[in-house]
Amino acid sequence: MSEKLKELKEKSQKRKKLLAQTFGISDVNNLKYVLGTAEKRSTSTQRKQRIVQPDLDRDHGDVYNELVYKDSSTFLKGTQSSNPHNDYCQHFVDTGQRPQNFIRDVGLADRFEEYPKLRELIKLKDDLIAETATPPMYLKCDVREFDLKELNVKFDVIHIEPPLEEYQRTLGVTNMQCWSWDQIMQLEIGEVSAARSFVFLWCGSSEGLDQGRNCLRKWGFRRCEDICWIRTNSSNPGHSKNIEAKAVFQRTKVSF
Repeated sequence: MSEKLKELKEKSQKRKKLLAQTFGISDVNNLKYVLGTAEKRSTSTQRKQRIVQPDLDRDHGDVYNELVYKDSSTFLKGTQSSNPHNDYCQHFVDTGQRPQNFIRDVGLADRFEEYPKLRELIKLKDDLIAETATPPMYLKCDVREFDLKELNVKFDVIHIEPPLEEYQRTLGVTNMQCWSWDQIMQLEIGEVSAARSFVFLWCGSSEGLDQGRNCLRKWGFRRCEDICWIRTNSSNPGHSKNIEAKAVFQRTKVSF
């Protein structure tokens, strides 16, 4: 029995050392302050004193105020971080903000706080980009007549935002030469794209959803994700735009 107890103590000590290394603590005894167990022990001691001496408390007239929890920080002690993860319901209780009003954890400083390997990978990628990236450049030309092969460059990421006729109808723009999907499809995107590359194509909200896939297929790409951008009317709730008859997405979102 003593050997078993000794073995359990050794395992417990090893776990404490690993936790101390994870949190960057030199002394294992300070681990209780990081995990918040020291406060729990003091609280349990106070509760024992209250149970043992209830009559003394009544005699002195001490009144213990009820604890009021205003956020979830108390319940997150002992975790690696004070991040409630995807608990948007608890975040609404804490802040009063609805989940659809914002995107959480957008800061690069704490986005990968609990993923050290991914954080290191992002850092190495940023260092590589800083060493090899070229300064911003542009070329003013008519891409319908310009031969893209003359660039003699292969791009990893290509962003395409063509002047679609749909934009002219919905925004009321005049004196603008629009492109048809046949013209967009004739672009030699494959000549300037690397073997492993990404193309981001804005395609509108109606016929472009199918025509955009056809363009990607012709250029030798496979659709992997649809990115939807829905404009809110929070700044001008009374303003309504023209709605496309064949559109899949309609701008009917209420303001918030």
